[in-house]
Amino acid sequence: MGFISNLRIGLALLLFAFLPRAAEARSQFLENLGKGAERRYENRWTLADYFESQRKTRLQDMWLAGHTNEEDWIELMLGGRYANVPTRIDQAEVPPVRKHVQAEAAAYATLVGLEGRYIDLEGEGFQTWGLFAFRPLGDSLQNSHLTLLYGLRKEEDRSEVWRTQMAGGRLQIYLNRAFGVEGQYFVYLPEDSNLQARMEGQLTEAGAFIDFLALRVFGSWTREVRRRTPAGGVATERTREAVFAGIKLFI
Repeated sequence: MGFISNLRIGLALLLFAFLPRAAEARSQFLENLGKGAERRYENRWTLADYFESQRKTRLQDMWLAGHTNEEDWIELMLGGRYANVPTRIDQAEVPPVRKHVQAEAAAYATLVGLEGRYIDLEGEGFQTWGLFAFRPLGDSLQNSHLTLLYGLRKEEDRSEVWRTQMAGGRLQIYLNRAFGVEGQYFVYLPEDSNLQARMEGQLTEAGAFIDFLALRVFGSWTREVRRRTPAGGVATERTREAVFAGIKLFI
């Protein structure tokens, strides 16, 4: 009986010593089991994943098809416009009405391009523009598109010269195969002229056009506002507003 009692006591002590280790081993096993299951869950391939990847691929292909044109990946445009333009300073009209002639050109390679414009106001001054263009929507100048533009502008108004940065955007929408509308807006960032006068302004254009193959005939309403503030003086606002007629040739 004494031997059996001692054996029972020994087994009980051994069991109490083993239980914490067994519990710890069980906990570690369950933790590893959970991590493995979670890893397999994250890496699991499903039919739903396949269809989602196919959908994303189709959307990417649609975007590329709608915004790239392999046949016409390089585009050129030459154009000109004309109007008789009155000038107002602080809402008072200043005679005479002057002939306003513009020449413009653009060269694009897929989504990016360069644009330039020369503007001559009869006997008064001229402007030259140089712009970098990015076209996130649309594959051609002769297609509906959205274009963002940024660049430099120089204006020489008699004895005063103004060089400044400008930024803007253009939206063109075709209403049918040949007829469409277009609008653009530019901001002239503040800068001092050679006479130390602070200048800034904006340009708004809106119009309609009709295409005859590579030739476009268009009309556009244009309003340009320029504010000039001499050092220590009072600001004056010059406004030029007119309706232009013009043509563009796409190559």
